Amino acid sequence: MIEKQRIGLAAELDALTSAPAAPRGPRCSVGTLLETADADVAATLRAVLDNPAVPAVSIAETLSRHGDAITSYTVARHRRRGAPNGCRCSQ
Repeated sequence: MIEKQRIGLAAELDALTSAPAAPRGPRCSVGTLLETADADVAATLRAVLDNPAVPAVSIAETLSRHGDAITSYTVARHRRRGAPNGCRCSQ
């Protein structure tokens, strides 16, 4: 049986808190659209994003028809903002 070593665990975990932040990827296209759209469009888009009855595919197709190339994956990830597997966007 292998015995777990606890010595140094606290020090290693503490070192993680001072590690540099992971590099961020490109800006979320949904968040960018929310920032740049006029107030009415942004408010309507937020309402649609927060309505789970509207499929991400439908939102992405609508946005794409109006010139914003956004995939359903991006919409779905943005909807999960704040979750570990979601968007880092604050929008």
